[in-house]
Amino acid sequence: MKQEVLDLYDNNFNKLDKTIVRRVDKIPEDANIMMLYILIKNNDKYLLEQATERNHFKWAIPGGHVLTNEDGEQGLKRELREELGLENLCIEYIDTIKFPYNNYIFNIYLTKDEVDVSKLVLQPDEVLQVKWYSKNEILELIKEKKIARGYAFILEKYMR
Repeated sequence: MKQEVLDLYDNNFNKLDKTIVRRVDKIPEDANIMMLYILIKNNDKYLLEQATERNHFKWAIPGGHVLTNEDGEQGLKRELREELGLENLCIEYIDTIKFPYNNYIFNIYLTKDEVDVSKLVLQPDEVLQVKWYSKNEILELIKEKKIARGYAFILEKYMR
């Protein structure tokens, strides 16, 4: 797998003049990495992807890391193309927040574009399957700890 270089940010979301290599370097205590996620909502359901064994088969929101010299929207478009084969979505920026449990900053986006899951091309080393879930079904998955803490935090805060 290709090494990914990530920019580091301070707690006010300002880019620092420092980078790390993902899964090689530890995030310094006084810095954060930036992540981006998109809520894909169709007919009052949200699209979740099931991660591979590397991420304990948990359900997740599409997205990932912002690579060095990318902005959030560029990174999100790259991640959607890589993970799901999705392109040309009309995306709406919602918020940027600091995740309270570790050194992550989350950029949150939303799309209500119609997505046909039968036409998605899943990245086999990251995504096993995708499925539509209602808000109540997602809350149940969170209760059963089938959604990782970061994704659960975003879903509970931004599902409408």
